[in-house]
Amino acid sequence: MFNIGQLELLCSFKARVIERIDFGDTPIGKRSNVYFEGDLTGGILCGKMRGIDYLLTRSDGISEINVKAEIVTVDGVNISVQISGYYHDKLIKDNQIKLLTGNEKYQWLAKKIIVGKGKVTTEGLEVDYFYEP
Repeated sequence: MFNIGQLELLCSFKARVIERIDFGDTPIGKRSNVYFEGDLTGGILCGKMRGIDYLLTRSDGISEINVKAEIVTVDGVNISVQISGYYHDKLIKDNQIKLLTGNEKYQWLAKKIIVGKGKVTTEGLEVDYFYEP
């Protein structure tokens, strides 16, 4: 178990939506593919992230986040990203992040609990990611 008061900033992500494909109302909710890209700054992980959110908006108005993405760090390392969580009332909540890479410098990320909290803005989205040191 981790102590939420001991979390440290991993990075801040500011992104813009570059494309959105809507699939309409399906039997399980409104489905969209939301393509995004942006910069990771402000913490110990810096670079660029781009990916797709396979977004599902349920009938109760809560959207389930299901992101597959990649990070390219400032030193050129590729990191695989999986994010799950919820979006409601312009707030990104309960994000759980999994980061994987074969690069020794960043392999420690796969062993950490990483969470995110953010918001959707008119320009895109802003999320802060925290980890337990």
